[in-house]
Amino acid sequence: MRIDYEDSYRDDDMRVHCEGGPFTGEVVYRDAGGRMRALVSYVEGVPSGPQTKWYPDGSKKKEGQVRWGIAVGDWRRWHPNGQLAEHSFFSLQGRREHRRRWDKDGNLTEDRSFAS
Repeated sequence: MRIDYEDSYRDDDMRVHCEGGPFTGEVVYRDAGGRMRALVSYVEGVPSGPQTKWYPDGSKKKEGQVRWGIAVGDWRRWHPNGQLAEHSFFSLQGRREHRRRWDKDGNLTEDRSFAS
C-alpha cells in the first residue's frame, strides 16, 4: 500500500498511522510543487525497508535500507551533479562498518573502516 504523507499522522511514540492504526507500506513525501522528494517504507508505523530521497530536479539524493528504524546494509548518497558522494555499510545491528566518500568530481576523499 502506498499513501501520501498528508494521509498519515504520527503518534506520541513517533509511529506513523493511517486510518486509525500503525501503517505498513510506503509513504510518499512531496514538495510544494507536488514532486516526489522521498519514498519511505514502514512496518507497523516504524521505518523499515527501502528508503529513497531525491533532489528537486528528480535525481537521486540518498538510498538505503532500515530495519525497525535502524540503518542496515548499503547506503548511498549522491552529490547534486549525480556523482556518488558516499557509500556506507551498516551491520544488521546498525553499526557503521565502512564508509567511502568522494568529492563532487569523483575523487576519493575518505576510505575508512570502523573498529568494532
